[in-house]
Amino acid sequence: MKDKGLFEIETTKSVQEFLESFKKNAEQFDFGVRHIFDMKREYEEHNVAVDENFELYQIILCNFQRSYKTVRRNIETAAVLLQPKQVVVCNYKGITTIYYLPFTKEFITYALPDDEEFQGSLPGSCQKIIKIIEASL
Repeated sequence: MKDKGLFEIETTKSVQEFLESFKKNAEQFDFGVRHIFDMKREYEEHNVAVDENFELYQIILCNFQRSYKTVRRNIETAAVLLQPKQVVVCNYKGITTIYYLPFTKEFITYALPDDEEFQGSLPGSCQKIIKIIEASL
């Protein structure tokens, strides 16, 4: 892992092996996988010529219980909930690489300065997603 805001880590698993492992591990951390976008197919469906060996997936996940409680308490959080719940998995130069951008308390404070509860809870969820990634390697 590189020391920067963007979490980046590699695995010896294939992209598909990692995706299967990630789906199973997400449940153990109270997250559900909402959708996995195959970006090769997405690009092709929008008439983009894509390299044959291109592999890029976006995993959208959610802790449904916490998300619903948060949105019911403060609807503005819905604008911030989705972005930090996206993990990217790709085959980059023959290596399965995972990218994830966790939100910090400082960012959430900037985005929603009046919601102290959310400022503390979302960064914790982001760290839990990193644990799901690490458990899936």
